[in-house]
Amino acid sequence: MVKKTAEIIEEVNTEEVNTEEVTAAPYDPWKDMRTVYVPKRSRTEQNTLEVGVNDKTYFVPKDQPVEVPAPVWEVITEMMRRQKIMEDEAKRESDRQKAAMAQFI
Repeated sequence: MVKKTAEIIEEVNTEEVNTEEVTAAPYDPWKDMRTVYVPKRSRTEQNTLEVGVNDKTYFVPKDQPVEVPAPVWEVITEMMRRQKIMEDEAKRESDRQKAAMAQFI
């Protein structure tokens, strides 16, 4: 027996959907591990970076890739971004001062 299009559409519309399979587990950022690399800038600098997130302290080793939870990764990457901005601005200011001093020599 050949089914009519209307019968097929009716069957599809009346099928139950298993919502348990569709529902995903809620996102937990503390289980989302990300790799971060914190360079060591000098020999006298400490070997670890101390990062505080939500009253917890994490000691992240420098000069090696390390897996950390996403919130810790966000703090470290933001800190490194801001540090780069400060270093760039300090270099620009130093260059401006050198140029100004060169006028008097």
